This record gives sequence, structure tokens and C-alpha cells, in this order.
Amino acid sequence: MMRRFVMAAFGPMALCVALVVAAGGLSPVHAQESPAPQTGPGTRQVAFLERLFGGREVAAPPGDVGAPAGEPLRRRRGAPLPPDAPIYDDEPPRRGLGAIFGRRRQAPPAIDERPAPQQAQQPRKKRPAAAPAEPDYAVAAIEPKAEDARKVLVIGDFVAGALAWGLDQAFAAEPRIRIVDASNGASGFVRSDYYDWNAELPAILDAQKPDMVVVLIGANDRQVIRAGEDRLAPRTPEWQKVYEQRLDSLLLGLQAYGRPFYWIGAPPLGPEDASADMTFLNSLFEARVKAVGGSFIDVWDGFSDEDGKFVARGPDMDGQVKALRTSDGIGFTRPGRRKLAFYVETEIRRDGGVLTPGSSLISAVNPNEVIEIGPDGKERRLGPVVSLTDPPPGAADSPLAGAVPAAPPPADSAQYKLVVEGAPPPPPAGRVDDFTWRPAPKDEGDPANRVRLDGIVLLPAPTAAVAAPAVE
Repeated sequence: MMRRFVMAAFGPMALCVALVVAAGGLSPVHAQESPAPQTGPGTRQVAFLERLFGGREVAAPPGDVGAPAGEPLRRRRGAPLPPDAPIYDDEPPRRGLGAIFGRRRQAPPAIDERPAPQQAQQPRKKRPAAAPAEPDYAVAAIEPKAEDARKVLVIGDFVAGALAWGLDQAFAAEPRIRIVDASNGASGFVRSDYYDWNAELPAILDAQKPDMVVVLIGANDRQVIRAGEDRLAPRTPEWQKVYEQRLDSLLLGLQAYGRPFYWIGAPPLGPEDASADMTFLNSLFEARVKAVGGSFIDVWDGFSDEDGKFVARGPDMDGQVKALRTSDGIGFTRPGRRKLAFYVETEIRRDGGVLTPGSSLISAVNPNEVIEIGPDGKERRLGPVVSLTDPPPGAADSPLAGAVPAAPPPADSAQYKLVVEGAPPPPPAGRVDDFTWRPAPKDEGDPANRVRLDGIVLLPAPTAAVAAPAVE
């Protein structure tokens, strides 16, 4: 009974082992390549396990007589590999029945060594040529200033900062003029909670003691004014009232300081609604600045077209068309800053007694002279302007000193009739406008009846005798 149980339990296993031993013998290739078998119990155990679970497979090297080229062959674990034998590591190890009966081996995928077809290259589209970059603006070095140089204080917002830079370049080589930039980029009259010019200006004037003051402000004032608990919309009557109060307070402070000050009008901005707001503010500035004795300088035409609209490019100080404004339509480029400073530079030179090269003192202080920028961007001096309708200096009938007054012309003279009565003189006889009636001449032979015109004697037309009718 016990023997039957043992045979039933170990019979199939023994059969499987016998099949492995019979079918897993070494091939002639391994017999040639492998070294002499080692003897011992450990060696027999390794050989048995390799036959039972299989060994690692490698491809037969070319020219091997034991197996066709490219066919896998079996290798014992620990045996050296041929130097050019490919190893298939992607095949999992065989276990269980696969180790006994094996599985179908697949040849590695064939590699297509044909060159890949080349796609026809599409012609590249040529990019449009970019506009040539404008040359960099040559920045002048600021020369040292004299100790007694006249100070020009610039206050306002970020546009005033651009103006201060342009003035610094305008007077870079002038040791008698010093530009002091006291602008605050985000300031204005609206946000007095951020920066209050009426509260800060007295301290600035006391510290700097400028000889002239330049003001440019308004670009940041297109917003709501907070008056207590109220929020006032821009350009409403309530907003305008509060804005004018703050403006008047600053102007009275400049007037009390007693030095010349110049208020630069706000320039046009890129957005149309912003330019409309700047026009509105300029109307408030101009009337109040002139009322307190200040100088209002309008720069609108220098940065707009013939219709008064914003332009980003225009003639610079040298007459060359360049970008004067930045891409946002609000800021100024370096050429634009220099052009902005030109409008107040002339006033500063005149009041400061600093002349430009080639100018004279008479032309600098002549109040009748007008300086403007022509279409080419260059400075032109016009004046003095002489009216064609105003009377000449002095009365026309006033006698000279010590001269005897002339007697008035008689009432029957041609001069009196022409000047006083407005009657024209009589036309010469025979002229086209001579409409006087003259009687016919009596006798052409009589010298008294001859008419002389421009040296030509005119005789009357001969008259034919008319025969009396015959009486029957």
C-alpha cells in the first residue's frame, strides 16, 4: 500500500525529470566551447538545475559550426559569452512548464535599413524687413556749475521729470544755470493724500532758494477727487471747484515767493479722451497763471499735427523726424524731452541773462520778438511785428519843434476838395472819363476852334452843305 502511494506521488515527477535529462543535453557547440566539465556534487547539482529551469540564451556568432548564424544557443550559467553575441534581455526567464516544454521563440524584428524618404522642403517665407532702429540720442555730459549759478527749480509730475532732464541737457555746457529736479512722478492736485504740493512747496522753496520756478503738472489728475466723504467725478462742477481751489493756492504761493515762474501747458496724450482732459486743464491753467503774473507756455503744437491731434513722431531739435513719445502715448523719449525743454529754455535764457551762441542781448530782451519752431524743427525768430493798420508814431499833422505851422489849404483848392470833401479832380479833356458837353466848333480854319490833345491837333469834321429844295 505504501509503495503504491509513493509511486503515485513521485511517478509523474520522475517522468518529467527524465524528459528534461533526455532532451536538455549539451549541444556539440557547447561541448567544443565549454571547458572540461568539473566533477563534484556541486557541479552536478548546477547542471541538473540548468536542465530543469533552462539557461540564458544567446545568439550563435557568425561562422559557428554548431548552430546557424543568428539562431539562439544555450549557455551554461557562468560560461563566457562570445564577444559579438547579441543578448536578448527582453525575453523573461522560463519557469514552470515553460522550463520543461519550452515556448515558441520569435525572431527579433527585422530592421529596415532603407533610408527614410526625404520630405520636400517648403520654401521659407521671408519676413518683412524691420524698420531700421533709430540711432541712440547723444547724451551730453553735465559740466560743473559755478557757485553763483542761477537755480531753476522744476516741480510737477512725471512729465515735469522729463522736462527737467531736457533742461539739464540744454544747459549741460552752461556753468551759470543749474537745474534742480524736485518733481514727484505720481503727484498732482487730485491725490493730495499721497503728495500735497501746497504743503510741500514752501519747504522746497526755502531749502533750494531758486531764482526761477518751472511747473508742469496735470497728467495724473484724470481721476476722482475725494472731498471728505464725497467722491467727485472728473470735470464735474464740484470736481472743478475743488481743483481750482488747490490750483489757486499753489499759484498764490509762487506769487508770494516773488521770483519768475513758468507754467508749462500739458502736452497731448495718446488716448483721445486723455487729450480732451488735458485741453480742459490747460484752459484752467492759462487764465489763472496770467492773473497772478506768471508766464504760461503752450507746447501743444510741438507734439500734435495740423489738426491738433496727438502724434508720436515729429521733428526733433535738429529737424530730423524721430519718435518723440513712448509706445504708450504718454511718456517722452529723449529727443522728445529735449524738444519739450526748448519751449522754456528761451524764457530761462532771457530772464537769466544767458544768451545762446550767435544771439544778441537786444534780440534776447526784445519783448516784440517772437521765437517759434518751424516745420523743419529749427528755431525761427520773427519780429518785431509791425501792424499795417496802426498809425505811425506821432500824429501826422503835428509840427516839428520850432517849425512854423503851415496854413491850411484854401477851400477851393483841389487838395481840399480831394482830402476834405472827397471830390475827385476834374478829368483832362478828351479822357475816357471826360463826360463834359462841348459845343461844336464854328470854323475849322479858325485857330481858336482847333483842339490840341497830347501834341496832336484835332480838327472838327467837315460839314457838307445841304442844298435847298427846288421850288417849282
